[in-house]
Amino acid sequence: MRRPEYKIAVTAVYIAGLFIQILDSTVVNVALPSLADEFGVDVTDVEWVIVGFGLTLAAAIPAAGWFADRFGAKRVFLTAIVIFTLASVACGSANSLDQLVAARIAQGLGAGLITPVGSAMLYRAYPLKERAKAANTVLSVAVVAPAIGPTVGGLLIETVSWRAIFFINLPIGALALVLGILWLNPDETKDPGRLDVPGLLLSSGGLALGVYALSSGPDVGWLSGRVLIPGLISIAALSALVLVERRVAAPVLALRLLGERLFRTCNLIGVFLYMGFVSQIFMLTLYLQRFRGYSALEAGLTSSPMPIGVLLFSNLIGGRMYQQVGPRRMLIGGTLGAAITTLLFYFVGENTPLPAIGGAMFVRGLFLGSVFLALQSAIYVRVESIDLARAASLFNTQRQASTAIGVAITATALAALAPLGGVGPDSGSGGLAAYQAAFLVAGLMIAPAVLIATFVRDGDVAATRQSV
Repeated sequence: MRRPEYKIAVTAVYIAGLFIQILDSTVVNVALPSLADEFGVDVTDVEWVIVGFGLTLAAAIPAAGWFADRFGAKRVFLTAIVIFTLASVACGSANSLDQLVAARIAQGLGAGLITPVGSAMLYRAYPLKERAKAANTVLSVAVVAPAIGPTVGGLLIETVSWRAIFFINLPIGALALVLGILWLNPDETKDPGRLDVPGLLLSSGGLALGVYALSSGPDVGWLSGRVLIPGLISIAALSALVLVERRVAAPVLALRLLGERLFRTCNLIGVFLYMGFVSQIFMLTLYLQRFRGYSALEAGLTSSPMPIGVLLFSNLIGGRMYQQVGPRRMLIGGTLGAAITTLLFYFVGENTPLPAIGGAMFVRGLFLGSVFLALQSAIYVRVESIDLARAASLFNTQRQASTAIGVAITATALAALAPLGGVGPDSGSGGLAAYQAAFLVAGLMIAPAVLIATFVRDGDVAATRQSV
């Protein structure tokens, strides 16, 4: 198989791996009722299918940079693809809930390595002046995959089986593996120093326990021992991590990179952006399925205009806008528009037409396209090439934590305001008010990103605006 230009080859391999990893993270959500029926358990027990995946995903991300430096990005990336693909087959073949949860834990391990290692390979393959092109290419996958997850999941469950949502990863994963073996160059390894075991235990353990506490809080209550104990341990571990990593010559999480102003600013924007971005999609799915009574497929189709908006913006005007106005204005305008369009969902009612909801999602996608393109193009500009794997690990650790925090906050708002009968189709105005409050919270979480975006300087990224 003839290899294309190397940067195109890296992009193709990375996109294949990224697509199945992100898609799988969201497609499983709509399968929970089917899994509960299949294994004869309560839906709350089936949630471990998601929680187990999230725990190992969060735990693996901090170590990704060290492994890429020590063993080479190509080797680590392809190993992650193999782990994820084989675990997907195990998920689809599971005959009990315990087997499925165990396979999902293995899946999370592979998924936690795919994104940080793959993004480091990608940005190393492109010169600075073409970073915006690279970001634009990957943007469609990073945003479209989670948005179409409910649609794909609903379609496969209704027409085939819940097992199909896992087996679909096999051909894509196999393609990524073959192309990676044939197309990727063996990269030079470097001596990253001894593995920072204390830092790894503190970062992976602290993040995993934090994700667990945040996932459990809305269901069992924030004062429950099931939440308080792991939550407090997580806070203590992550606090100790900051102290430990400052004294280690080769820390597993290179917190020193946050000393660079542009990288730090982009990460802060990402914190609030991802909190509101993912939590709104999560809440809209609940609103449409649990409150309005629509199927998973109908809910997914209603959300699908958002990735269309992202694609249209990024491919039609995003590149030219980045070149002409720079990331600062794109980030300010995009985060402001994303916050406003998210806040609009506060006004949804019991009979709001689905086309109106889809239209709002489309406009939201246009603004998010502006933010994601500018953010991904700018964030690594002032990071040395040798530190890209560490920087990507740090950014993806932040993104995973921000997503968990955002979903936990909106889910808590929903649970706190839910009437005694819950927030199902019979909950009436009380249930609607709870959903409206959750949408309001999701929009407000994005708002601080608007202010933070004003600190981005276009001069810092001048080299990336030469050719887009």
